[in-house]
Amino acid sequence: MFPFRRSKRILSAFAALLLLTCAGCLPSAPQSATPVPSNEPVVLAPPSASPLPTPLPEPALKYLFLFIGDGMGPKQVQAASEALLAGGREPLHFLGFPVVGNVRTKNIDRETTDSAAAATAIATGTKTLNGYLGLDENKNRLVEISETLRDMGRKVGILTTVSLDHATPAGFYAHVDSRRSYDMIADDLFASGFDFFAGGRFHDTPDVAEHAAENGYTILSSPADPAESADKLIVSSGLVFGDYGVPPAIDGGARAGWLKQCTALAISRLDQPNGFFIMVEGGRIDYFCHYNDAGSFVAELLDMNDALAEALAFYTAHPSETLILVTADHETGDVSLSEGDRAVLLRQTISCDNCDDTLVAQCVSAQTPFSDALPLFAAAFGLGELTADETAYLKEAYGHTLKGDLPSSKSNEEYGVYEPITSACATLVATRAGLRFGSGAHTGKDVSVYALGVGSEFFAGNYENTKLHDAILQAVAAYPLS
Repeated sequence: MFPFRRSKRILSAFAALLLLTCAGCLPSAPQSATPVPSNEPVVLAPPSASPLPTPLPEPALKYLFLFIGDGMGPKQVQAASEALLAGGREPLHFLGFPVVGNVRTKNIDRETTDSAAAATAIATGTKTLNGYLGLDENKNRLVEISETLRDMGRKVGILTTVSLDHATPAGFYAHVDSRRSYDMIADDLFASGFDFFAGGRFHDTPDVAEHAAENGYTILSSPADPAESADKLIVSSGLVFGDYGVPPAIDGGARAGWLKQCTALAISRLDQPNGFFIMVEGGRIDYFCHYNDAGSFVAELLDMNDALAEALAFYTAHPSETLILVTADHETGDVSLSEGDRAVLLRQTISCDNCDDTLVAQCVSAQTPFSDALPLFAAAFGLGELTADETAYLKEAYGHTLKGDLPSSKSNEEYGVYEPITSACATLVATRAGLRFGSGAHTGKDVSVYALGVGSEFFAGNYENTKLHDAILQAVAAYPLS
């Protein structure tokens, strides 16, 4: 601190300077030939005021998005990202997120998890047995993060590209000891009171429409259907594929943009003063990794990325109130990468399932010669400029398909679950891309979590999947609504 005498001198000098400065603020007399009458008041110009800076709003976590790529390990993400880069397209949105964490996925027995145990761990913060949903290993009921946020006043939406009663979406509302108990899972869906669901059809639950009406739900077959007066919505797709899910993204048609449209609808329906929690699952990434269809799993991952664009647009309008998380429940397929043309993953335009059902069926029915069939399959899978070895490989597979001369066990061993020509085309796509499947099963590999927005700092580090639940609650507590 200054001594008193010195402080006094400084204050006196400052006062004098202030007087001089203020004196300089007065306008000088106007230069005019006619003197200003002494009785006319002098009008002073108002002082020029600098605009005050607009205060930034205090962060308050109001809106939460959780995107789950089922089976989406780091190599699946890398493959899709490098395919986009090689194809001259925009990168994956979530790779630009500022926080990236590493998540361990094994179940309570330290074994490779299934989607039910993984979804339960993420949703409840408790590890459990494979097949269990919303229950611990002793079958005690657990509280899911979606239920906690619902009870705090937030609206809740659950979206998926598989059936609505499938393991991952059910992990956020169901409490059963078997992921196959579809009727009980459906009962829990209606009992949840959540505001919005979107996905494929229900399994063996014939009284879905009756239960929906009893619980105040309106069922739509498309996100484009009008539902202005509906309180709670279920978009149960009229497009059904395989295990009651929506059709593959790669096949386009009416399926194109479905998840993106449902995400946009959920946001518009759930936005309210207390905010919302929306879980969006890219459920068929896992499916096509199980069956080693690389082009199709990449298309599913990009489809989820397109839905994420809706959340990012919302975040841009609400940056101090929104948290977006992107993660996976586990890895599927034991995918590894080497040198290759990743862009070939974007050239395939048909799923292996659809190929079997359409192109193969037509060729077998007509007994189409290989020379006529080859251009059809090559175009569908984006296989241009085939080498002699590649052509011979496809010819042998097509011969087995046309004749049906392989026992199913031998066909599965050599070609997988699809028709030999379909599997051979998919194998060439993966080989050209430098992508290899080590299995058709789940693995215990770690997955990533990508975080953006309010509370994203809680998701950095290396941890068990149970921390995702805990970190969401930490973020909500750290940034409460006013």
